[in-house]
Amino acid sequence: MLHLVPPTQGPTSHDGSLDPALRSGIEAARLAAVERYGILDTPPEPAFDHITALAAELFSAPIAVLGFIGTDRVFFKSHHGLDATQAGRGADPAAPVMTPWLRTQFANGFHAGVPLHCADGYEIGTLCVIDRRSRRIDEQQMRRLRALGGVVTDMLTMRLSARRALAQAEMTSHEVDHRAMNSLQFVASLLQLQSRAAVLPETAQQLRAAANRVLAVARVHRTFTTIGKTDRVPILDHLRTLCAELSSSLGSEIRLESHDEVEVSKAQVLSIGLIVNELVTNARKHAGDPISVMFRRIDPTQHELCVLDSGPGLPTGFVPTDSAVNGLGMKVVNALAAQLAGTLTATNHPTGHGARFTVTFPVA
Repeated sequence: MLHLVPPTQGPTSHDGSLDPALRSGIEAARLAAVERYGILDTPPEPAFDHITALAAELFSAPIAVLGFIGTDRVFFKSHHGLDATQAGRGADPAAPVMTPWLRTQFANGFHAGVPLHCADGYEIGTLCVIDRRSRRIDEQQMRRLRALGGVVTDMLTMRLSARRALAQAEMTSHEVDHRAMNSLQFVASLLQLQSRAAVLPETAQQLRAAANRVLAVARVHRTFTTIGKTDRVPILDHLRTLCAELSSSLGSEIRLESHDEVEVSKAQVLSIGLIVNELVTNARKHAGDPISVMFRRIDPTQHELCVLDSGPGLPTGFVPTDSAVNGLGMKVVNALAAQLAGTLTATNHPTGHGARFTVTFPVA
């Protein structure tokens, strides 16, 4: 078998002349470099498959492999003309890692490969072409194979940069949510203090309502600081905390009567929390305890949010969407329902005591 590999660049654990302890340290650093790229055991990708197909065509060879070197094997990220998805890694530190596998599978064939090095100089993979018959190639073909190997390492570098940028963005987003939560809680505290100093009861009530709205937004940012990078939020956890805090601040009995957890889009959480805050506050003002909150998915495409009270019920002719006669709270709820692309309805409680406000909106 003719095996052509250009000289290795940078530190490599395959250098048989190195002290075993030093070689072990280099191998540990090399494996850490491979892990940073997150490439091992990942699904096939067209971009890499195009490279192996082009390599096979340039050499008029039936097989081309793009492999990345793990602890005891070479994982084939792309394997053109071959069913195998990995090869056992050779133990000889003086020989390329795929040599034993190649000798077993293609004893009388041909192999030409180039090592792939990361920015630190460690050998993390190989791009090679294989034929079942012996043959010769020229230096121009090897230059082309090295150029394709360079394309692979450039792609890996861009992927790593993108992953680091995403991680930084997530960290920044977490910090923004944390600072926003603290700032909003501070503003809410100021509004509550101002409400205690207000002379007119109506003014004090409006200031407390404003403080509760600000706190509702702060609670959403607090939720975002705990859920990490997911785009879906377990809404019952959020509503459970919201109901407990509203019970404490309003001095009311507020029950969350839903039990099966439902995940919603992160973009919907703020509107849902503010709707509950407004409807519960209105129920406390006009109806008293107890107040119930329910949330469920009514079918694969629709969510339903309900707030029920045990008061005297709705006044005759009440229309929740009539902005000409409704107060600020209902106007806010209508605006939030519109943000969810949903609809707001109001009926008397099914038991005949109290009112039921329902917002139905699509699953995002």
